[in-house]
Amino acid sequence: MEIDFTRLKYFLAVAEELHFKRAADRLHITPPPLSKQIRLLEREIGGALFERDYHQVRLTPLGEKLLEPTRRILDQVAELKATAESITQHARPLRVGATAYAPSDFLDAFENAVEELTSVPSTFSIAGSAVEVATELVAGRLDLGLIHLPATDARIDFRVIARYRSGIAVRSDDPLAARELIRIEDLRDRHVAVDFARPNPVILAALTRRLNEHGVTQLVHANATGGASEVAMAAQIRNRRLVMLIAYAPGSLLNRMFSPPEFKLIPIDDSTWEPSKLAIAWARDPVTPHPALDRLVDELAIRFNAD
Repeated sequence: MEIDFTRLKYFLAVAEELHFKRAADRLHITPPPLSKQIRLLEREIGGALFERDYHQVRLTPLGEKLLEPTRRILDQVAELKATAESITQHARPLRVGATAYAPSDFLDAFENAVEELTSVPSTFSIAGSAVEVATELVAGRLDLGLIHLPATDARIDFRVIARYRSGIAVRSDDPLAARELIRIEDLRDRHVAVDFARPNPVILAALTRRLNEHGVTQLVHANATGGASEVAMAAQIRNRRLVMLIAYAPGSLLNRMFSPPEFKLIPIDDSTWEPSKLAIAWARDPVTPHPALDRLVDELAIRFNAD
């Protein structure tokens, strides 16, 4: 029988609090992933650890018997971790990079999670695009990345940790600006900008095919170059009255650029266009594997309730 130490930590928190919400707050996660991990631990153990009803949470006889052994095990793990850190305190930092086009609030949560979950020093950087993050991973200049899918480089492994819907950006006086929700088919008679600074040809081709399948064929490759590429793109959307296909994430850097009074962001109905996916990614065959990477990937997956 294999038991995940992180799940033991979650068991101890619930056992001491006897309340899933308080235990989740203590662990800096939300109750749903905590409940999921407790159920997985119970499956590993082979029996229920808690009795749950609407009013209270109680330890089962099995849970009561495992409480003290769990404390001892976690104390030993903490001692082992401290010993390892004292030996490897001069090890190179874990290098983490993220795409700038992820929602800003999610970027903050991701950076905080990396800082909390790593037992070695780490560095965090923001790149312009997921393609740039993937390039840095393959080159060995990053150990872990946060990217948008699809990932077209076969040298990258990934795990989805978040989803959010797509949307469009239009001028505030555009006819579509009166809508609060659109279908992808509503763009069939419009000129749609589908790329911006440094597009990836493979991803762009796949996106073009998907749009064409929905009857959206008047695509505009309005590339922007230079350090102010997103500003240049916004100017093109404004001056040429284009529709820009964009991830609908009002807190992100790119979304804030397309905010009122000049622009309006409108979400696309999920039933007509698949939501965007964010994933943690790493090189399949890293140049120099970082010893802390595998553990961080597992803990980030738990923190963000990954699939």
